[in-house]
Amino acid sequence: MLSNTHRKVLELLMRSEGFVSSSRIASELGISKSSVSRVVKELISYGFIIEVSPKLGYRVEVLNDVKYVGKVLKNLNIYYLDSCTSTQDVADMLASQGAPEGTVVICEEMSYGRGRLGRKWVAGRGGLWFTIVLKPKVVKSLQLLTLIAGTSVVKTVKELYNLDVSVKWPNDVLLSSRKLCGVLIEARLEADRVNYVLVGIGVNVNNELPEELRGVGITLKDVLGYRAPRTPILKGVVNNLLNLYNELLRGNYDVVISEWKKYNSTIGRKVKVVSFNEVFEGIAVDVDVNGSLIVSTGGSVRKVGVGDVIHLS
Repeated sequence: MLSNTHRKVLELLMRSEGFVSSSRIASELGISKSSVSRVVKELISYGFIIEVSPKLGYRVEVLNDVKYVGKVLKNLNIYYLDSCTSTQDVADMLASQGAPEGTVVICEEMSYGRGRLGRKWVAGRGGLWFTIVLKPKVVKSLQLLTLIAGTSVVKTVKELYNLDVSVKWPNDVLLSSRKLCGVLIEARLEADRVNYVLVGIGVNVNNELPEELRGVGITLKDVLGYRAPRTPILKGVVNNLLNLYNELLRGNYDVVISEWKKYNSTIGRKVKVVSFNEVFEGIAVDVDVNGSLIVSTGGSVRKVGVGDVIHLS
């Protein structure tokens, strides 16, 4: 997790145009130049793209940082695109042609981004839009992969910026009660065999939200007050996701559910459940071993595998 010193150095670099000398950083933050050098190296290890000049100092790349994602995710198969219909579509095509597990497709903007239940996902420039290809031999529950994705985003944002983010069942990442991130899981199945799974993740980072979404959505830039680099978020989410995915492959479902519970904002709250054929209210009391939400309606206990959950309290 980034320390206060890491965040102070980062914010100083982010709020400055061009290069910032180590002398200025040391002076303004009251630390030594050697400490500045160490902190910058550590920020680079987190995935921040920082240009180092012996004469000029340091500069953080923000606008085009995801172009250099191969520098921070060296062991994965990375596809960077300026624009596409949807990273899900591109990843689907690549996976069907034999792309390996761990392939990551990232795009600056999508013309036909989509979310859960067929909803449109607005994906303009400045956001973080990507899909990871997974190829599990056996999937106990796709819902568990959904929990993993949302949890990975929350953990990463907390590690980098220490913001009060949470995950609403099953995978919406909330910040100030507004949506920061959405997740879309799509599987390609053949009889009882999983060919591959597409884990699509969209994080509102520096993108401009349409007027109609500003009441329900939020961006990191809205909260931080400056444009946030996206590459460290991508690196953190992918690493956290793959770590939890490996726990899932080992059969440690309790680890996955326990991690999700640490960051969830749904359990213990009164909720409204909207599914394909019914609407009901109750208290969210737990999630089961498959990742389904358990809701007490007073007279009975219901399990929710698919549908929308609205927090009422």
